Amino acid sequence: MCGICGLACIDTGKRADASVIGRMNDAMVHRGPDDAGVWLGGHVALGMRRLSVLDILGGRQPMQNEDGSIVLVFNGEIYNFRELRTELESHGHVFRTQSDTEVIVHAYEQYGDAALLRLNGMFAFALYDHGRNRLLLARDRLGIKPLFFAFKNGALAFASELDALLRSGLIDGVLSPQALDAYFTFLYIPAPDTIFRDSQKLRPGEKLVLEKGRLTRERYWRVAFEPDRAWTLDSAAAAYRELLTDAVRLRRVSDVPLGAFLSGGVDSSSVVGVLSQLSAGPVKTFTIGFDDAHADELRFARIAAKAFGTDHTETLLEPDMTELAPTLVRHFGEPFADSSALPMWLVSKVARKSVTVALSGDGGDELLAGYTWAHMSHRVRRYQRAWPGSVRRAINAAVRATPRSPWTAKIRRFSADSFLAPHDVFRRRQTCFNAELRAQLMRPDIAKAVAAESIGRFEEHARAAGNVSDDDKMLYQDLVMYLPDDILTKVDRMSMANSLEARVPLLDHRIVEFAATVPFPLKFAGRTSKRLAKRAVKDLVPAALLAQRKRGFAIPIQRWFRKELRGHFKDVALAEDAYSGKFLERDAIRSLFDIHLARKEDYGHHLWALLMFEHWLRYAEAAGLSVSL
Repeated sequence: MCGICGLACIDTGKRADASVIGRMNDAMVHRGPDDAGVWLGGHVALGMRRLSVLDILGGRQPMQNEDGSIVLVFNGEIYNFRELRTELESHGHVFRTQSDTEVIVHAYEQYGDAALLRLNGMFAFALYDHGRNRLLLARDRLGIKPLFFAFKNGALAFASELDALLRSGLIDGVLSPQALDAYFTFLYIPAPDTIFRDSQKLRPGEKLVLEKGRLTRERYWRVAFEPDRAWTLDSAAAAYRELLTDAVRLRRVSDVPLGAFLSGGVDSSSVVGVLSQLSAGPVKTFTIGFDDAHADELRFARIAAKAFGTDHTETLLEPDMTELAPTLVRHFGEPFADSSALPMWLVSKVARKSVTVALSGDGGDELLAGYTWAHMSHRVRRYQRAWPGSVRRAINAAVRATPRSPWTAKIRRFSADSFLAPHDVFRRRQTCFNAELRAQLMRPDIAKAVAAESIGRFEEHARAAGNVSDDDKMLYQDLVMYLPDDILTKVDRMSMANSLEARVPLLDHRIVEFAATVPFPLKFAGRTSKRLAKRAVKDLVPAALLAQRKRGFAIPIQRWFRKELRGHFKDVALAEDAYSGKFLERDAIRSLFDIHLARKEDYGHHLWALLMFEHWLRYAEAAGLSVSL
């Protein structure tokens, strides 16, 4: 695992600035504290920071082929590198190391860009082909590893983190209106956008090529949802179990200590259960909690740990949020407000004391219908079938007349949802600030400039999903947007901030492609989510864990804003000199805060988004950017 960066000038007579590469590299020490490397090739320069996991002595980067005509910097892991190495050796390739990095170099020599489809792993890399004066950037199929880039004034810069890319000098601080709207809609910024007008994210399964002065980008892989009705629950469960076992087996390979996160949910328990079966000794597992709100989560994790005989570490924490918030902002490099980044940071910090690599259960909800939107859309359908529109309208009017509270707010939302189609319920549940709140929040000049097109992304992804059911379209949207741009962004930044490599077996591309062929009713039926996943591990995971209701990590964010974060929010987000005043109406922010304190509505996640935005603006100004729109 590493952090990579680089510069390339279209004008081959212009030299890439080595000092810029040095600054970009220095911004990613946390991603690779074990080693650093730079390659200077005139108009192209590549840099990397290394966290040594495989072939600790031989896997140094940048890595070149025998004659130095190909140079690579690589972040990630190629899990099938041994099989690929054997295949390439049969074609006459000679290897000097035992690393997976060298396999990419020789695979490119043998197959060109088609090598990308032979890689099973998580990766973002830059490969310079000196003979063709060609720079190839690529990101793995699911977007597990990040890659940012900027192209301006005849120069291309790229980096694993936006904070490092800022050091390139190609970003001037002008915000993207579309990204600003997306942030307040989703609490994250979907690819290809970043918060800055001058930079972009490479999409999952995408490559970018700089050749002959031209920059081109192309998707080399897309998941295709093609349900196969030949699957039965039992046959699909058997196939999933076999794929899961092999995915975990591949991700066990490491020359440094390895463990796993364990929440006690179906997915993390499945991963740990299989890992325990494959391991000679107890697996090191890690769980954290904040207070009594996590009693159930900790209890379920203990059940799993006992069943699998793990070496379990359970930690109760009382984080200082006033110190953590600015730290989180720097690692994301742009506004990001999924509050579950907090436990991800903290559990990574705890795990790093014992291991360098940790397996995670992320991805199962997106693949196998584990999220609450699936429950909610089916509840709405049952409600719509049970009651005619006239009755629902009368109920809705009565509900809206009740006094405001977080509890009645939930009832009002459900009542309003009862007039919507399932995909519209999904969209409402996927947004934080709705259009009305965004209009109140933004200053008139900003609202006029902002491209309020974020909801249109749902239509775009629904069309891309093809001729499938509404349920499969919603799963597809989760897989191609929410998963890479929220969940995997959080996992990568928070684990790497602590120099910990997180691996996600459930996102082995073979599992993803398999799941896309399984009809939705085998994944979710009645009130049972993740039917297939539960059937596949019924002999492995304790019954109490399979029977539990779906839980997110219950961060007490609502309470924090009424207690621990109350003063901090007032001092930062509501300060007279708050930077967000350039973009947002302070009275609207204060109104949301007051309503939350009065317990009339639950605006905890909205307030967290506002606090993170202000902290990010402070970070950007401290970095020397004059942020504007």
